[in-house]
Amino acid sequence: MSKAATFLNSQVGRKIATGVTGFGLVLFIIVHLLGNLAYFAGAEAINTYSHTLHQLGPLLWIVRLGLLAFFLYHAWLGVSIWLERRRARPEKYEVYASRGGASRQSWSSSSMVLTGILLFLFVITHLNTFAFHDFATITYGGVEMHDVHARLTEVFLQPLYTVYYVVIMVLLGMHLRHGVWSAFQSLGWMSRKTNPIIYSIAFVLALIIAIGFIGLPLSIYFQLV
Repeated sequence: MSKAATFLNSQVGRKIATGVTGFGLVLFIIVHLLGNLAYFAGAEAINTYSHTLHQLGPLLWIVRLGLLAFFLYHAWLGVSIWLERRRARPEKYEVYASRGGASRQSWSSSSMVLTGILLFLFVITHLNTFAFHDFATITYGGVEMHDVHARLTEVFLQPLYTVYYVVIMVLLGMHLRHGVWSAFQSLGWMSRKTNPIIYSIAFVLALIIAIGFIGLPLSIYFQLV
């Protein structure tokens, strides 16, 4: 086994890889959110945005598969680290104690594996609902493209899917709240002075992302757009 592989399989290496892949996924989530918000600019805006992406052809699928591999690797890292901690400490502590400074223990941090698994299952259903769906088409300026606007409207007018989506986005916010802060910690970018600042940034970022994703389905369902 090479030195690089040995390092990546070590506890420190896996923590660093978790942080790097986590930041990469957060960046993708932000870009995806911005794309979703194009819905509020009208049907032509979001359909043109989607069409532009599909013009990438095979490159789009390479990016999708790369993101999926990135996501799976991140998930595997998280579960492996969690299992290692469970083996090292098989009995749960009755009281969480902080070794100096304010404790960051919360439901968000203690449920990272659970929320991660639920988010993984969501990705599968989300891809099936949108990426693999046979879209109706619409034409703008003589250019035929997928009518993503109509599909989003159709899906989020369904109460069960809308509730499901909103709940998952709340879980995403919780996952990001701890995940972003933890990624900074894993990469060694924390200090006693910056710790509260980064924790606050992680909380605000997670809140903005969750509200941004939740706003679209609720606006469609209650016909506010």
